[in-house]
Amino acid sequence: MIYSRLEGGTIINYEIRYMLLLLTAVVNQKPVQRLKRAVGWETILKVSDFHNIINIIYLGILGMEKDISEDCELQFYQGYKRELLLSESYRKAEEVIMWQLERYKIDALFLTDTSIEELYVKPEMAYIGQIEILVEKKDLPQIHRFMRDMDYEQQEDRVRKGTVYTRVPGVRVVFYDCMPTENKVLRRHFSEPVKKYGHLGNYKYIHILSREDKYLYRVARLVESYITGMLKIREILDFWQFQKTLDETFHFRMTAEIVEKADWQEFVAQAGVLATLWFEDGVRQQYGLALELEEYIISRGQENKHLDKVLLPNEKARLDFYWRDREEEWAVRKREWLFPSREYMFQFFPILGKYPFLLVFCWLIRDFRFLKFVCSGRCRQAGVHIRVKLLDIKEKLKGYLRKNKEEEETENDIYFINEEETEGEQDNEEVENQK
Repeated sequence: MIYSRLEGGTIINYEIRYMLLLLTAVVNQKPVQRLKRAVGWETILKVSDFHNIINIIYLGILGMEKDISEDCELQFYQGYKRELLLSESYRKAEEVIMWQLERYKIDALFLTDTSIEELYVKPEMAYIGQIEILVEKKDLPQIHRFMRDMDYEQQEDRVRKGTVYTRVPGVRVVFYDCMPTENKVLRRHFSEPVKKYGHLGNYKYIHILSREDKYLYRVARLVESYITGMLKIREILDFWQFQKTLDETFHFRMTAEIVEKADWQEFVAQAGVLATLWFEDGVRQQYGLALELEEYIISRGQENKHLDKVLLPNEKARLDFYWRDREEEWAVRKREWLFPSREYMFQFFPILGKYPFLLVFCWLIRDFRFLKFVCSGRCRQAGVHIRVKLLDIKEKLKGYLRKNKEEEETENDIYFINEEETEGEQDNEEVENQK
């Protein structure tokens, strides 16, 4: 694997480094640097897909001379097309949900929405992961009814404790009855009722955040993503793009005071430094902790207690909790894998549509088939191993028999020679006697 060292900093994979250069060029609308050496495009495909930037990387490789397989290039295109179609689905879903909220007179504060597209030069460069809406707890039953009527499926959100609704082709809408952050300072700041926030256009019940509140909410989401080990390049990019829209009318002092009260100022500073390192050309400054933060993001949340202590000194308890919770979550995932939901099992056992009580037996059949497959695979491996051992033994036996045969032949030759010598001597004696 090829590695390269950034100035003053961390050793990172060469493919990831080139991916960041490609990302920066596209975002800043600058020419893409020509390749100096071979690049593993499969690695870039996987990493960019995980960090939700595959649509931007695809725009960067268009028309570029590159050594890439047709299958890999097709996957880049499919990822770009998927995000493009999903963005359109999100816009339609957002419009219908707003109409439903107005219809039922439910005050709703949109925390994240499709307006993220306005931050980018081209709307197709944006990524919409989900729509987040804050509502009053008393309105959740009514919301559940109309979301169910629109064919949304409810799911559980173990990390952020929201009510998640999903629908084909991948639209994800999350309703919260309280601000999705555990920090007391931010909770106090966002403690006002939903109806107190500003309205969106001519809507009476749809509310939006001010720019200052949007900034604070973005910071809070970055912190939550860091704590849960899910901080990605896309989130740093969105935060950097949002900061570029701020002007002299923005209340920097007010937001800085709240960030300082939450003791997040070092985290915000290093996230900003990392953004300039990644997305700005010719920037020279002391990177320091930003490189550790970079390694944390690239390694997909590998634990770094020194970084945790410096960036978020007041979040130690939550950081420790999430590191422990990951092991528990992995155990839950294993249980879910062994005993999937009825909807998943229905794909393989259509009889469940008519007789859902047979789910337990279908679990047993599925797990038995899997164990049979695993055992047969291991038996094949063991059979190959045994056959190799038998061939070794057979060759050793052949060598041993060949050696014994050669020794016997040598002994026989010696015996015959001795016999011929003895017979010769006897003949000579008889001749002498006759004389």
